[in-house]
Amino acid sequence: MNIDKWTNRTYPVFDENRSLEEILAEAKKIGLTTIFSVDKEGRLSGIARLDEISEYDISGLLSGVISEPVFYCRDSDFIEDAALMLIESHDYILPVVNDDFLVVGAIGVFEILEGLMEFTAMDKPGTRISIVLDDEPGALRDVVDFLAEREVNILSIITSASESEDSRRVVIRTDESDISMIAEILQEQGISFESISEEEGFSV
Repeated sequence: MNIDKWTNRTYPVFDENRSLEEILAEAKKIGLTTIFSVDKEGRLSGIARLDEISEYDISGLLSGVISEPVFYCRDSDFIEDAALMLIESHDYILPVVNDDFLVVGAIGVFEILEGLMEFTAMDKPGTRISIVLDDEPGALRDVVDFLAEREVNILSIITSASESEDSRRVVIRTDESDISMIAEILQEQGISFESISEEEGFSV
C-alpha cells in the first residue's frame, strides 16, 4: 500500500525566504524538530533540524541554513519504502512530495506505526497464531486452507526468519476468539504451533 493514506497533510512547511528568527519561534511553539522549506512554487527546497539551526546567525533567512533534501518520499511510494528511508536517514520524519516535487505533507515514525498496526490487524480482536513452517512452496497454503475450511477468517499473515535456515516463522491473526477451536483445527491436521493467544484489540 502506498503512503498516501498515512501522509500527514497538516505538517507545516516554510517559505525559504522567510526570516529564520520568525520560523524558529513558530517551530518551537508547535514543537517541531525538523523544518521543511519550499520555494515560491511550493517545491521542496531544503530541510533543517532545529537543534542544528542554533549554530547559525538567526538574523538571516531560512534559505541560508537549509540542506539539500537528500531523503524524501514521493506520494506514490509504498509504506515499506518510507520505513526504509527513515532508517537510512536516521530521521523521525520526512517530507512527502508529488511528481512535480510539490510538498504534499510528511510521513514519520508515528504514521509508519499506524500503517503497521493496520497491516498486522493488531487493533482487531481475535486470535494470534505463531507457527514455524518449512520454507518451501505450499507450506503456508495448507494452513490457510485448513482454517478456511472451518470458516475462520484471516485478518493478516506475517512471515519472518526463524532460527533455522530451512524454516520461516509465520504469525497469523484471525477474527476467531476461541483459542481451543484454533488449536483443535491445527492439531487435527498435524500442524504444531509455537503459541496461540487471544487478542483483545484496541483503538487509537
